[in-house]
Amino acid sequence: MIWLKSIKGRLFGWSFSFIATMLLAMGVFLYNEVEEIILESVDKALHSKEQLITGLLHEENNNIEIELSEIMLGEYSLPRSGHYYKVLMNGLLLAASPSIVEDDFDLASGSIVSSDAEKSQEIYMATGPDKEPIRTLHHSFRTYGRSFDIFVAESIREHVGMIHTFRNFLMIIIPASILIVCLVNRWIITRSLLPLDVFAASISKITHRSLDNRLGVKTEVQELDGLAESFNDMLSRLQRAFESERRLVSDASHELKTPVSVIKAHCDVLLLNDRSKEEYREALMTIQDVSANMGRLINDLLSLARLDAGALSTSTSRDVSLKTCIHNALRLVQPLAEQRAVSVRVSSSNDLLLQGDGDRLTEALLNLIENAVRYNQENGVVDVSYIQKNGAVHVMVSDTGIGIAEEDRNRIFDRFYRSDAVRNSDGTGLGLNIVKLIVEGHHGTIMVDSTVGQGSRFSITLPLSA
Repeated sequence: MIWLKSIKGRLFGWSFSFIATMLLAMGVFLYNEVEEIILESVDKALHSKEQLITGLLHEENNNIEIELSEIMLGEYSLPRSGHYYKVLMNGLLLAASPSIVEDDFDLASGSIVSSDAEKSQEIYMATGPDKEPIRTLHHSFRTYGRSFDIFVAESIREHVGMIHTFRNFLMIIIPASILIVCLVNRWIITRSLLPLDVFAASISKITHRSLDNRLGVKTEVQELDGLAESFNDMLSRLQRAFESERRLVSDASHELKTPVSVIKAHCDVLLLNDRSKEEYREALMTIQDVSANMGRLINDLLSLARLDAGALSTSTSRDVSLKTCIHNALRLVQPLAEQRAVSVRVSSSNDLLLQGDGDRLTEALLNLIENAVRYNQENGVVDVSYIQKNGAVHVMVSDTGIGIAEEDRNRIFDRFYRSDAVRNSDGTGLGLNIVKLIVEGHHGTIMVDSTVGQGSRFSITLPLSA
């Protein structure tokens, strides 16, 4: 059903079903209650009249007589008055109202609607003269050594008319009430959901060019305030992501522009005139170095792209040997260490298991150790150590290099950031940012402690494998 696909349709449908069911149930209940009250009043009147007639029976000279004069003067004296009685003694007629005598109306006919075996009483519903509905009370008892049956009846045409009138009233008022309540309910639902339309309209105006816009957190509906706050938080995250992407593209373009310009300039010079072998060799070596830097930059950009895309999300449940990761990183950085005359040593020998992605952890350690070698002093030392403490692994990479100035420590993990001391080096400015993303992706932390001219120490804390 189409209406089930909208909140407004569902609320209206459910409320309509509930209200209609409740009103119909209430109508049926009221109808039955009114009918029962009216018929109970008739039955009480019949019991009173039956007791009156029973009280008029008396025995005189061994004969049973009934003082009919007291009854004949009342409502039973007129034919077809709607009030009837009949008294049988030992199955024979002892007395009857004039209308029964005249019309030969049998009060014992009809269907039983209720009975009381203890009191020997039954109530009948029958049809009397002129098709009028008759309600009859039959009481059987013995007294004066004889068996008596007293029938007291009353026309309930007026009572049935009252019941039918009330039924017709309900048949009009209940549908009208359902209609009115549904119209009011529809207006309330529409009015209540209006802030959602305003909310949706505000959202539709936000594009990638207007991510700085925010929704109002004070609405007419309290439930929407939390939704607006959550949506604003999402917009803030999207804005930061877009800004980070723009900065990445801008910085990457800037970083690639310089080596491309260098390569183009050397090619133009080489093509301009004939050069000696030494000049060609020198130019090609420059192009090779610049190309290597471009390759490192491109690899770092690919690593960032994988990390931003959640490359760790599907691989953080494997057990990884920390000793193996360090060994693989040292094997890759060894040629650079030999070239720079830097000694790299591992102070720990035991093995610890981590939970995560071995390739990414190796990449993080490689970046840290490579930076420690690259920015170290000649004949410097890089020390790699790790300990287990408080259910976590603490990995330290220390060097005897140039150190990091205090004003640069808060920014060294930013993308493409390079301090003045290393601005002319062949780094990309992405390595430490990649390390931070990998460590945080493994639910760890990274800190740096450094003294200018004496060296730096990077500390990584990672959870142990369960």
